[in-house]
Amino acid sequence: MNLLGSSLFTSAISGLNTNYLLMLNGADGLTLDNILNPENDTIRYTVNQTFRSYMMNNFNQIDMDGDGKIGINDVNGYVTKLKTQGMTYNELTQLCANGGNTMSSLLDTVLSNFNEIDANHDGRVTQGEINAYRVKQDIKEVKEKYPRIDPTKMSMFYETKVSQTESTSSKQDKVFN
Repeated sequence: MNLLGSSLFTSAISGLNTNYLLMLNGADGLTLDNILNPENDTIRYTVNQTFRSYMMNNFNQIDMDGDGKIGINDVNGYVTKLKTQGMTYNELTQLCANGGNTMSSLLDTVLSNFNEIDANHDGRVTQGEINAYRVKQDIKEVKEKYPRIDPTKMSMFYETKVSQTESTSSKQDKVFN
């Protein structure tokens, strides 16, 4: 299973930033009215409706300074909050709506196993929890495929590329160090 929390969070945050900048359209902040009634058809039809709904429903949380506008500092603060505290099921669903095929597979896996991935049961999943779940699934897969091997007692070795001009002892030093 190719499941990386960082890639899912990167996709969600990238979508947040991209759609925010499209909606901002050169203004110094985004008001609730700008979200409800985009000033032009390009914004209205380019920005994902799921994202616009997310922005409307979470306006007060994202407007961290409470000035009635979502500015770039508000978005940056909100992104930091998402990265550190994790994302809820709804946040993942709405922020990853435009993730593409690879992201939708990853998103489907995370959403399908959300409660199991949410190890501390706080209603949010973090990059670390997603990655830990992936490791647990990899161990389970190895145990099923090779029942006589304990995957928790295995070491991982990675091939390194060595130039042809290096001596054999130099190659061994790189591989074993």
